[in-house]
Amino acid sequence: MPTVTARASTVVGAKGNVGAVLFAGGGTGGHIYPNVAIAERLVDAAGDGAPRVHFLVSDRPGDAKTMRTLGADFSTSGVRPLPPPRKPWRAVGFVLAWRRAIADAMALMQRENVRVVVATGGFVSGPALVAARRLGIARAMVNLDAVPGKANAHLRRECSTVFSAYATPVLPAALVVGFPLRRISIGSGDRAAARLRLGLEPERPVLFVTGATHGAESLIRAMIAIVAEPTRAAGLAGWQVFHQCGGFDPTELQAAYDRAGVRARVVAYCDRMGDAWHSADLAVSRAGAGSVAEAWANATPTVFLPNPYHADGHQRANAKPLVECGGAVLITDHIDPSQNIGPLGGTLAALVGDLARREVMRERLTATRPPDGAAQIAAWILQRVRDPQAR
Repeated sequence: MPTVTARASTVVGAKGNVGAVLFAGGGTGGHIYPNVAIAERLVDAAGDGAPRVHFLVSDRPGDAKTMRTLGADFSTSGVRPLPPPRKPWRAVGFVLAWRRAIADAMALMQRENVRVVVATGGFVSGPALVAARRLGIARAMVNLDAVPGKANAHLRRECSTVFSAYATPVLPAALVVGFPLRRISIGSGDRAAARLRLGLEPERPVLFVTGATHGAESLIRAMIAIVAEPTRAAGLAGWQVFHQCGGFDPTELQAAYDRAGVRARVVAYCDRMGDAWHSADLAVSRAGAGSVAEAWANATPTVFLPNPYHADGHQRANAKPLVECGGAVLITDHIDPSQNIGPLGGTLAALVGDLARREVMRERLTATRPPDGAAQIAAWILQRVRDPQAR
């Protein structure tokens, strides 16, 4: 499948004449948005002198929709994820798509005068990094999770530099940086104003519940079960819930809160995550790397329920630094609402009723949060754009 290129008015990068930076990563927003964050910091650091920015994403429809919403120049890659061992018949198609994707990526880099390639891991990154190595272009991988996937462990060999949001023995030479977060994911200023922007009451405490883009149905079912019990629902009196439910039916979830008499605003998607985290007095969340980074950057006391379907347990490892510093609580998602209602309901009741503990949690998150990783990576990019001999 040939690379398809779409052009739009770029709002996340400059259009200078010093060559281009190619950001590779796709399949989910979790691989795209960190690249967007780095592109934002390029403009912060270099202004009109920032290099042009181009994104390479997967050919999944959601990636194109995301890029068009951002107004960014992008191309799509026909590369496919590595097939599982139980489906060996897919290997031939994978190899053919891999080879085409490398050739397409090389052509794209030459056409766009790419000086630096940054990849955020995953299947889209592989062909881009291989192509950059063959062309002698400076290239970096940004590992986002505490437990690197097999692709990242392999692709480090293709890179001139590796950045990682976590120290890990899998990537012993990686430069540890903060997770790259977009500006819109980091709240600031008056919390009451942030609540108003989300359609919430400005002075009422907020419980923010999020399962990220997909919603996390087991977490949603647990919340429905908790508020269905009158005693537990009464514990949220005086509070309001802001619940991002992803692909779950917002009408069904809103009705559950309404029946329980719990003030709530349910949305399928929130495009102001900084406001959501910043406005919250307490949060309940999955522990994807992006969600953990947002909780930490906004110093929001959080109850994490790692995805129970991930065999490697990387979400539990993602949340570990926040738990160890005293800024978060980690509990197991048992999937079954009847088994989740006790641990999650009890934890929420304890934290909702303990302002002093929440304030200590916020202080510890503030004291330990990492520096701006997106700015650190942007500085590395600018050095190599300005000095083509640097690798």
